Amino acid sequence: MVISASPGARRSEHGLCSACVRELFDRAGRRYMYPLVCCDDCRPPAGVASAVLRADCGRECRGPDARRSVSAATGCTACGPGLRWEGITGPDALAAAVAAIGAGGVAGLHDLFADQVVCDARSEQALARMDGASGRVRVLVRNVSTAREVANLSPTDIRALVERTEPATLVRLREPVLPRAVRRVTPDVDLFLPRTPLQYLLTAHVDGPLAVWDRPGERADEWPCDGTLTVSGLARAGRQSRMAGLPAHLALGGASPVILSKEPSPISTP
Repeated sequence: MVISASPGARRSEHGLCSACVRELFDRAGRRYMYPLVCCDDCRPPAGVASAVLRADCGRECRGPDARRSVSAATGCTACGPGLRWEGITGPDALAAAVAAIGAGGVAGLHDLFADQVVCDARSEQALARMDGASGRVRVLVRNVSTAREVANLSPTDIRALVERTEPATLVRLREPVLPRAVRRVTPDVDLFLPRTPLQYLLTAHVDGPLAVWDRPGERADEWPCDGTLTVSGLARAGRQSRMAGLPAHLALGGASPVILSKEPSPISTP
């Protein structure tokens, strides 16, 4: 697999298209719970993966209505990498991350789409550990129904959430649903729906809203994480700036090393 990355291409978030979301949760499909699911319309700006595709994925890319080109295909669960939480891989990795968050822990989320830190937005214990974290805390909810449980939403708010045109929508929280550590000095909070594969997978299994912080690469080791839900073999950039792009070599799922070709066309961060 070869990934081409632009130096400034790491955005804090990326939005999956509806077709890829359906694939992510299709138990009979080849990309069920696949953490790199994407297509030409919604692939991450951080990189374009060219995999050694299995026959099914190759035929799919050459079809008349193909959503994925061969040069940008990320494969499927059979020919691409899987989930990892510390030393745990596969579906058990997701279960371990969910259990850690449910116990009041703090988890990292890291893939080609985003690098973030999350915890249960209702947990005083977890929020206390995140006290003083840089950047604005936002609240991630599974769907509009869950959003209505924590906030007073106008039709305009709902439209903004569903359309995902902004990183988050500022809404007025219902009192006192979430702790003051999330609300800070006002009853307003930045609310958003899942955008990345890991966000979709996590919110599908966590009962309740999540507090989310973007994690700058240069301070990655300073966040109080109990573990990181990531993609098997995907190395973090460590203390490199996020604007420096991804590391030069990756080893995905024990396969041959991934070579990153850095290109000079940055994509601005929203």
